[in-house]
Amino acid sequence: MLERLDGIEFMMSSDTDPNIGLAPALAWSEADRVAALEGYAILDTPVEAEFDDVVRLAAETFAAPIAVVNLVSNDRQWFKAEVGIGARELPLDVSICAHAILQNDFLVVPDTRKDPRLDCNPLVTADDGLRFYAGAILRSAAGLPIGTVCVLDREARPDGITAHQRLVLEVLARQVMTQLELRKSLVEQKLLAADLRAEVLQRADAETALRGVEERYRLVSRATNDAVWDWDFATDYVIWNEALEAAHGHRPDAVKPTGAWWIAHIHPDDRARVDASIHAAIDGSAASWSDEYRFLQANGDYAAILDRGHIIRDDAGKAVRMIGAMLDLTERQRTRAILTINEERLRLATDAAEVGFWDVDIVNDVLIWPPIVKEMFGISPDVPVSMADFYAGIHPDDQAATFEAFSGACDPARRALYDVDYRTVGKEDGKIRWVAAKGRGIFDGEGNCVRVVGTAIDVTARKYDEAELRELNDHLERRVAEAIGEREKIEEALRQSQKMEAVGQLTGGIAHDFNNMLAVIIGSLDLLGRRLGDDNERERRYVDAAAEASQRAAVLTQRLLAFSRQQPLNPEVLDPNKLVPGMSELLSHTLGAEIRQETVLAAGLWRTHADRNQLENAILNLAVNARDAMPDGGRLTIETQNTHIDERYAASNIGVPHGQYVMIAISDTGAGMSPDVIAKAFDPFFTTKSVGKGTGLGLSQVYGFVKQSGGHVKIYSEAGEGTTIKIYLPRFVGQDVSTAEEKTRDLPRGERRELILVVEDEPAVRQFSVDALTELGYGVIEADGAVAALRLLDSDPEIALLFTDIVMPDINGRKLADEALRRRPGLKVLYTTGYTRNAVVHNGVVDPGVELISKPFTVEQLATKIRSVLEA
Repeated sequence: MLERLDGIEFMMSSDTDPNIGLAPALAWSEADRVAALEGYAILDTPVEAEFDDVVRLAAETFAAPIAVVNLVSNDRQWFKAEVGIGARELPLDVSICAHAILQNDFLVVPDTRKDPRLDCNPLVTADDGLRFYAGAILRSAAGLPIGTVCVLDREARPDGITAHQRLVLEVLARQVMTQLELRKSLVEQKLLAADLRAEVLQRADAETALRGVEERYRLVSRATNDAVWDWDFATDYVIWNEALEAAHGHRPDAVKPTGAWWIAHIHPDDRARVDASIHAAIDGSAASWSDEYRFLQANGDYAAILDRGHIIRDDAGKAVRMIGAMLDLTERQRTRAILTINEERLRLATDAAEVGFWDVDIVNDVLIWPPIVKEMFGISPDVPVSMADFYAGIHPDDQAATFEAFSGACDPARRALYDVDYRTVGKEDGKIRWVAAKGRGIFDGEGNCVRVVGTAIDVTARKYDEAELRELNDHLERRVAEAIGEREKIEEALRQSQKMEAVGQLTGGIAHDFNNMLAVIIGSLDLLGRRLGDDNERERRYVDAAAEASQRAAVLTQRLLAFSRQQPLNPEVLDPNKLVPGMSELLSHTLGAEIRQETVLAAGLWRTHADRNQLENAILNLAVNARDAMPDGGRLTIETQNTHIDERYAASNIGVPHGQYVMIAISDTGAGMSPDVIAKAFDPFFTTKSVGKGTGLGLSQVYGFVKQSGGHVKIYSEAGEGTTIKIYLPRFVGQDVSTAEEKTRDLPRGERRELILVVEDEPAVRQFSVDALTELGYGVIEADGAVAALRLLDSDPEIALLFTDIVMPDINGRKLADEALRRRPGLKVLYTTGYTRNAVVHNGVVDPGVELISKPFTVEQLATKIRSVLEA
């Protein structure tokens, strides 16, 4: 396709990358676009700091050597501000920004030499040419593109720009347009003020003309141009002068010389009123009479008349004669109508422009304010005003400058232009407003100031906009830096969360393999120990030592599973205010006499839903860590509290939902932690203790358990100031579900008629399970997988319980059990696993109705679990 920009052609193939291509059709004409640009009167203006700040910020944000505020005319591209170019304009035929104009959208060219539109541009093809471009459109209020804010680099940027960089460039483009619109508004206001001044002068001229007309009428009334009459009341005889014919077409010698003729030619609607008024004057004691009425002329039209007469009385005061003159007011009324129209036009213009006209009569100390100006001073429209209101209404901080400007306008020596911005304090409402006032003094022939007239505009909104714009200019860079810092903080939190998740997956897999091996070792040692007699003391000592080491290894794998959040949990409704005191004796034995233990239990503490054993284990782990941090003794404080995590805190901590939590805090007065240690504290196998004094899994286990329980854990510590670790567990809302306590009893045994099907893909684990169940008296058959197990299940109806591993190739234990129950609905099922992988455990909690024994297990644990499942 081919596009043009006043003679500059740009060819674009149909398969051009849509990210750098031109719009298929322009929604504006080039003439409209250029007219919009010229409407801002910005071309060829001097350098301004507000625009220079924009290009400096753009260059720093992109780390680019070149940044430009580029205005594209019809024959050139002109730079209002630039960094890295050294010129104020360039020809249009080398413009890259013109492509952004034609595209009418944000333009990014990662490598200009790969863009077919630019492969002939000398600014691109030069040895040190431009290789990268990004530009945001400068769009007029009508939506027309007039230029760009852009950055350029001599190095290509194949990855383009980030969303943040695009946002910064678009914000800067809007800031430039805000500056241009503000400049345009100021220019328009100045032009409007000039028009208003011209209108004011026109009105003054009209008033002068009106006074001239009135003076002429006065002179005419003293001459013979008016229809002069002389009425003798005794004879009712009226004499008219020749002006009666000149003014109204009636020849004096053709009219009846009586008062009745005159009264008869008054308009019927005015006749009774005039007749009554003139007789009231005659019959009374008035020395003169005047009235206005419509008088019938010879051509049938009515003339507007102002009639005035002087009454002559005799010595007794009786009216004997009246001499008067009829003043034709038709022309005067037309002039008044014109003045009224002009005044209405002026009022409408000032109202539409929200501009107020004011007039100060210096000689008579009179102030004229229309309602719009009164409003600027917080005064109601119908309240009279004086100069005292003006002086009292100026803000104290602006009085000196305002009064000095007014004094300069009145001074005959200076005759300065009254041009000042000031704040007012509303007389009635107390509001602060900004007013821009302009005016000038009017001087008489002797040089004395007789009036000061001018205009006033409420610019409160503009002042606030300017203040906001200045604040934006002052703080934009800081806001951008804060946004970048906040984003980096969130990215760091996300990386930490992803790292912990990856380590958790790794440790979970390792724990699974260890559990399978430990199941064989622990089970075999248990069976071997049961077969040793009392006389095999040495052999029993070896077996007990191996069993103890195996149990420690099992605890280690449980901690790995706890960190990876893959251990099965059995949550119940807990009251931490009961759980913590219940651990006091255990903690006292663990901490020793040199550690002073304190508990601070909150009143009205909420309940939570968590695994009791795991929560106790977590508190114990934290207490042991606190003890080790206080080798010379100290104080351990366990505190409970209701708390609320708000959305702001949740947003800054990835994976933490906002809401209500029960908080358990464990604080010590020990050595504390440095920031580097805090950052790694939850990592598995990380420890600051000496070799042999810690596995590095205590805090990892706490972290995994809390996360698996839907909670949050946070470390607060400073080196030398002690440590506080806070556990946040979600608040439980609902009914308590009581958990029956298991009663201790002798090792349960089975009978041969109770047949158990053991399914396990690991031969050694399967063999131990078969041997242990046989030892316990049960009948046992075995299978190495689901297919073989289903065959045995179909062939032997005596099978009472299916004991299956969960993690097996092809068909896992859960699917096997589902199929078995479909075939044998009453079949008992017991699962075993060292790593569930969500088959029967979801969100860390064993599914309802599922019976599970975790590897590794002892013969006693197996006996108890098998018996409970069979008897359920």
